[in-house]
Amino acid sequence: MTTSTPPEATGTTQTPSPHSAWLRCLDTRPDAPTRLICFPHAGGSASVFRAWLSAWDASTELWAVQYPGREDRTTESMPGTLSDLARHIALTLQWKSDKPFAFFGHSMGAVVAYETASQLSRLGLTTPSRLIASGSPPPGSAAEQAGQDDNAESVQWLHDGPPPDAELQRAAARVLAADLDLLARYPQRTPTPLDIPLTVLRNRDDPGLDAGALAPWDQYTTCGVDTVTLPGDHFACYEQPHVILAELRKSSPAPRSAR
Repeated sequence: MTTSTPPEATGTTQTPSPHSAWLRCLDTRPDAPTRLICFPHAGGSASVFRAWLSAWDASTELWAVQYPGREDRTTESMPGTLSDLARHIALTLQWKSDKPFAFFGHSMGAVVAYETASQLSRLGLTTPSRLIASGSPPPGSAAEQAGQDDNAESVQWLHDGPPPDAELQRAAARVLAADLDLLARYPQRTPTPLDIPLTVLRNRDDPGLDAGALAPWDQYTTCGVDTVTLPGDHFACYEQPHVILAELRKSSPAPRSAR
């Protein structure tokens, strides 16, 4: 899995309510009928999804998960396993099930989104109307690739302008390494298919992520998989919000009510 760092997000996010440090509302729309919950890539944070705000509309409220160890959670450590991370997120989402929601996860975030949906199902809580997995092979393959990554070579600063100072670069490398370690230790067990429609997004210039690598995603759902190929590289979902949002809207089904 490609693990380079996308252009640095600008702006900050705010904790939506005192009951949770895990979710950030990036665009408050109380009258929107649905929510999209976004899961960042390895080394990423909730604010990276602010790049989408210029292309957003009033039909969906945009939320993002904030993992520990970054931005306003720099003093916190990640949970011991990816399953523990997903369980924390799942328990938080029970407070946000007053309207239908879908999941979007990019790269490592796709695996975290899948595991969170699995945890919600096991806990008997409301599950997402759709899982949209971007830039990632299925969970077992993603974990295997993460274990092979060279973390030192993975921190690439792709934004315009001067690179960050050495301390900031070291901090980013530590966060990325911790995330990849969590992903690499995710157990490669027999897939538990979800009763949730699945859309898989890949970018044409994303190395190593061809149609063959994505095919096993069909083992993770009972509802079929839509695979969509888009222009751009691994992080084009952040850099081209109009393109990615058009696919998100096109692939989203009518909202379903909570169980």
